[in-house]
Amino acid sequence: MNKETFKPIEELHTLDTHPFFGASKAVETDLRLGQQWDELKIHMLQMYSEKERPLLSGIPKTGLLQKKLQYVFPIFLHETISIKTLSAIFDSMKTQNLLLVQDERGLSGRESYIYLGIVCSDSTVVYYKVTDGPMKPRQNDEN
Repeated sequence: MNKETFKPIEELHTLDTHPFFGASKAVETDLRLGQQWDELKIHMLQMYSEKERPLLSGIPKTGLLQKKLQYVFPIFLHETISIKTLSAIFDSMKTQNLLLVQDERGLSGRESYIYLGIVCSDSTVVYYKVTDGPMKPRQNDEN
């Protein structure tokens, strides 16, 4: 087994006093070990009225998303996420020139999307896809 796989993101350890360190660490661990993502990086997003929030990026090794850059925004289950918060995430990503992942099923042609990494009280992580605009429903045989 390659020990390189188990190295944590170095920047994450500098955030150990950050209020979202627990959610970020839980999501990072799940992505690295459970979902087997590579090239994990952390980006700090400047939100409107909030403190900076972490955003993780990486590339899944397996599955439908294989070899495509993806973004995950870690949150706690008890947090309330509003349209304004989601808009701030996408706006901050655009401001930082992060490569936005796009889905061609968007009503405007291609809609950007991220995943919310929702951390439950028992450390379970659930991923929820959100887009920066309306999407056509996906058929069962589509990716």
